[in-house]
Amino acid sequence: MLSRLYPLRGLPRQGQLWSWISFDVANQSFTLIVNTLLFSVFFQQVVVRDPARDDLLWTLVYGASMALVVIASPIAGAIADERAWKKPALLLTGLLCAAFTCALALIGPGQFWLAALLYIPANFMFSIGENFLASFLPELSTRDNLGRVSGFSWACAYFAALVLLVLTAGCMLAFGWKSPDSWRPIFVFAGLWFFAFAIPTLLFLQERPAPAGRPRAPLLTAGFRRLADSLGHVRRFRDIALLFLASLFYGTGMSVIIMFASILAKEFGFDDVHLVLFVAVITVSGILGTLLPTLCQDRLGHKRTTLLLLGIWIATTAGFAVFAYARAHSSAPAAYPTWPLWLVGNLIGFGLGSLGSANRAFVGYLTPASRSAEFFGLWGLVFKLAAVLTIPFGFAKDAWGTPSALLVLLGFLMVGGVITLFIDEGRGLAAARAEDDRLGAGTEAA
Repeated sequence: MLSRLYPLRGLPRQGQLWSWISFDVANQSFTLIVNTLLFSVFFQQVVVRDPARDDLLWTLVYGASMALVVIASPIAGAIADERAWKKPALLLTGLLCAAFTCALALIGPGQFWLAALLYIPANFMFSIGENFLASFLPELSTRDNLGRVSGFSWACAYFAALVLLVLTAGCMLAFGWKSPDSWRPIFVFAGLWFFAFAIPTLLFLQERPAPAGRPRAPLLTAGFRRLADSLGHVRRFRDIALLFLASLFYGTGMSVIIMFASILAKEFGFDDVHLVLFVAVITVSGILGTLLPTLCQDRLGHKRTTLLLLGIWIATTAGFAVFAYARAHSSAPAAYPTWPLWLVGNLIGFGLGSLGSANRAFVGYLTPASRSAEFFGLWGLVFKLAAVLTIPFGFAKDAWGTPSALLVLLGFLMVGGVITLFIDEGRGLAAARAEDDRLGAGTEAA
């Protein structure tokens, strides 16, 4: 009976799937503990200590790391495809991210440049590693099961995040780590978690070898040549190009939530315990959110699923803006009820989990298997550029307040939804299969 509820039931290469999922679990320690939960608050209250410019400085540091990923992602993906180096690149970036995460514990009060020099490479390695991880998806699953595999892996990652939250809250209560200045041991723990769960990926994940007989040009030359070839034939891939453009806009919304969830919760009066509970609510909702792509996306369609989830996020953001405006203009903001924020947190978490998983599967559906790292490198470029575009949100928040910043965010989401309307799934799939036939690569997982 229980076996029927297993989402990956009937799929081949179970060991390969789980060794891939293990890395999705590993990097949760960075995206949750560092980016979403603790480091943004630590950076503002311990490192910067200036409310007049802390939001802008945080977005600039985060944006700088993302700008580096924007520059590196496409060529790194092209090189990884050319040499079949996706696994070495994934492990190298993951282990370096884990090491830099542990080193965040060395940052002292007011040490802005040390914080930047440790956080920027850590987030760079984490972010570009996400591209290499996602690029394995077309190798591990048939196109008919991409939503199921991506969604289940995302759900496992969210469950790991819930475990991390319980452990983090337990340490805060048991050891009295309630002030941001006392959170350094948690950063070390996050790095060690990353190391531990990357081990199954290191030992068991296999990568499809590069096609035999291909001439081996110098590394950078080969990478730039593959990238130029894809860009030169962009008309053949116009649907995935539209998906990338839409992702640029709604990816900005996802980046804002990751960067500002803790900051916004603090702003609305949550103490450290409530902050952890709030992120736990987002995480549990994220687990539930991933069930929609896992169970429905392959049948409902990637475009319809994306539009449905964007509709939820647009409505939630509009409601959040109204709540923030009403609270800001209340005669007693500190006494204003916080229950709407808990409702918003649930809807945001649902959208963050489901939209992230659905987007990764949608890209995999339209990606030629022969160019998976290259196209997911472009996907990474888009989402990291979206993170750079969070700078207008940080500027609007500092200059005009949270309600105005949320309206900026709402505009990004709506533009992403409009662009998604113009994607033709069937045409995009035909272009991906034609490219695999042209390069003599299989399109389906073994």
